[in-house]
Amino acid sequence: MPPRKDVAAVPTRDAVFQAAATLFSAKGFDGVSMDDIAALAGVNKAMIYYHFTDKIALYRIVVADMLMAVSEKVAAIADSPIAPSEKLDRFVENFVRMADARPWFPTMMMREISEGAPHLDLKTLGHIRAVFLGFGRILKEGEAAGAFRRIHPVLAYTSIVGPLIMNAARERIAARPERQHLPMLAPVSHEDLIAHGQETARRMLRKERMTNDE
Repeated sequence: MPPRKDVAAVPTRDAVFQAAATLFSAKGFDGVSMDDIAALAGVNKAMIYYHFTDKIALYRIVVADMLMAVSEKVAAIADSPIAPSEKLDRFVENFVRMADARPWFPTMMMREISEGAPHLDLKTLGHIRAVFLGFGRILKEGEAAGAFRRIHPVLAYTSIVGPLIMNAARERIAARPERQHLPMLAPVSHEDLIAHGQETARRMLRKERMTNDE
């Protein structure tokens, strides 16, 4: 007889993943214990170790989940036959949409980056590299087509992605009712966020045309 499939395995793993993502985002790596994760997931702590080697492995899997999804999407955008300016628009939109689907990610990355990424190994950092290289391909194509000005890709990337991550952190602050009256915490629709991010990115990268008098 074929081995019996454990139908509880996937739901349990997903519950642990979601609990870990929520807690790591709220408290950081050092502020979360495996007991905390088990309690929120509603599982025995031994079940966590059945699916994940240890806490640092679980943390890296949560981070890599978003980064791999983004890198695959950015690669698909870079490979698409559309114009570079449209690729840039899609890059911004998909970054926002994916962060919406994984609301824990922006806060985790802001904390991790501010601390010097002490919990990320070279494999996990490689996923960040893949995202960046895909973005760089869009820039190079735009430059070659005469649509984008020459700009250091690191400066372009941080100028586009940075504000999107910062807004996600701002929204987290605004989630506390006693703070919602503050002007900087006023709600901004994600449609407006995407449109603003796209327009800002286009303006930053647009190559100025020479006039007949120049």
